[in-house]
Amino acid sequence: MSLANKIIVIGGPTASGKTSLSIRLANELNCPILSADSRQFYKEMNIGTAKPNAKELAQAEHYFIGTKSIHDAYTVGDYEKEALELCTELFKKHKTLILVGGSGLFIDALTVGLNKFPFVPEQVKLEVQELYETNGLSYIQEKLKKEDPEYYKIVDLQNPARIMRALTITQTTDKTFSYYRNQKLPIRSFQSNCFALDWDRTKLYSRINERVDQMMTNGLYEEAEGLYANRKLAALQTVGYQELFKAMEQKISNEDAIELIKRNTRRYAKRQMTWLRRESKYTLLETNNNQTIEKATQEILKYIR
Repeated sequence: MSLANKIIVIGGPTASGKTSLSIRLANELNCPILSADSRQFYKEMNIGTAKPNAKELAQAEHYFIGTKSIHDAYTVGDYEKEALELCTELFKKHKTLILVGGSGLFIDALTVGLNKFPFVPEQVKLEVQELYETNGLSYIQEKLKKEDPEYYKIVDLQNPARIMRALTITQTTDKTFSYYRNQKLPIRSFQSNCFALDWDRTKLYSRINERVDQMMTNGLYEEAEGLYANRKLAALQTVGYQELFKAMEQKISNEDAIELIKRNTRRYAKRQMTWLRRESKYTLLETNNNQTIEKATQEILKYIR
């Protein structure tokens, strides 16, 4: 690979139109699309992950869509390795690749690399997990604030998995998560140009609500019902499935589950946009309606050519 090779990153919150934009660009540039959506990797999860449909998949060459099983142990480190190997092969035929998804960690894994963290014993993980389950989210938030104030300022404080991961490092070593996070990253032998669709919040929330309704019409409840026996697997600890599992257990009504999916998806989208706006490497593309996907396409093409 050489620095003449490029990866165009298409980011943005859920329901922002990333799939449409990536396909439009792929057709314009005659290049393949790699997914960095950590939920779309799984072949058993289709409707609830808003995977590209068969028609969309046929319009461009796609990778990392439905390639794993929910029963597979698949980490961001595994993704980094596989995606780099794939890029090496694809760059033999293409000067440009498109990387699309809402999972910032997986995007960074490919484009800038991962920090190397020390091994954490399973016992430490279990102890930190017990702290969370016994004392709640606010407790581990405060613990992180005391032990690693630098990371506390930037982490998504509503994401217990991220907080627990940081705490396992401070419990295992005499250094903080931030110390390892700030280490020098590997040098990539390709350029990355990052763009993100930036919607007006009210309009984006309306799109999210409409999409959830469409998912239910398309059979999301039935899909979740088929996955219920596997509900404790890590891949299924996600919005769209957990709420319906509660409805199946009669802890909440079906109507309440749908409203919770909408609310939790809106909250997730808000966190995604907060992160993207904080990341200076992203060029934000103002987006107000479906017609502006074409405008966004032209802006990106103008920028990279």
